[in-house]
Amino acid sequence: MITRALGILLLCLAPLSVSAQGFYDYWGDGRAEVSSYRVVQSRYGEDRVGYGVMIFVTEDVNRKTLIKVESPTPEPDRIYALKLNNVLKFTTGIYDYSVMTSVFSAVEPQAGVRPFELLKLNMSSQEWCGHVFEEVRFDGDHVQGDLNSYFEREGNRSWSLERSETFASEDHLLIQIRELKGPFMAEGESRQLMLLPALWQFRVQHSERSLVSATLTKGEREQITVGEATYTAFPWFWSDGTREKSVWVDAEYPHRILRWASADGSRGELMVSKRLPYWGQHDLDDEHLRDELEIPR
Repeated sequence: MITRALGILLLCLAPLSVSAQGFYDYWGDGRAEVSSYRVVQSRYGEDRVGYGVMIFVTEDVNRKTLIKVESPTPEPDRIYALKLNNVLKFTTGIYDYSVMTSVFSAVEPQAGVRPFELLKLNMSSQEWCGHVFEEVRFDGDHVQGDLNSYFEREGNRSWSLERSETFASEDHLLIQIRELKGPFMAEGESRQLMLLPALWQFRVQHSERSLVSATLTKGEREQITVGEATYTAFPWFWSDGTREKSVWVDAEYPHRILRWASADGSRGELMVSKRLPYWGQHDLDDEHLRDELEIPR
């Protein structure tokens, strides 16, 4: 099977040592990591100032449905997942964009592959013209997608792509390159991938779903300044020949994403990072936390 072959390939490419602090010491405290970003998003040929929030949190999902467990469910029917909710907010002229991409990954190896195997991903985008929802799941050696769009030329449709041994998802890379349970790649290493571009990228380009040949590189550690702080960071680069992106990840655990930049001028920089049980902080008295994160109320 393709998953077993992929697992063998990745196990050969990078060690599986666990970070010194230990994944569960940090992520098993009943809180989420909430990080805010100052964002510039290129849209309609102009740079738009906005903000982003990345929420990383662990939760159990149902092994069959891949939906969050909220009822009594036997342990064998659960998968302990690390979820990323990647939020983007910006304005174009009179109207706003609100985008969120969710990435679900299995913390422990499934079927012999590395930690953080991709389980599913989805994206929703809203603006004044209408809204779009897309979800991607994996069935053996195929990538299966369902798109629901307000655009007539897209409509409601399903798509399928063949999944090769070197398959990767750009949205999922934001989990993988944090290396939360040990190195994903060696410093200075490059790897060839068949990459599924970010779902938001498909949205912006209104393009057909396809995989692209891309190169992923983990650069040498370097000093960078973000706001008033200086960090030692690993730069990560990926390019498919027509589009390039760079992401800087803190060399110290928990390896937060510090900065990113794309060739089209889109970029983001960390403002504040907190560990919060945000799902219970929904009262008026909790709005001060948005001030602390430096995002609009």
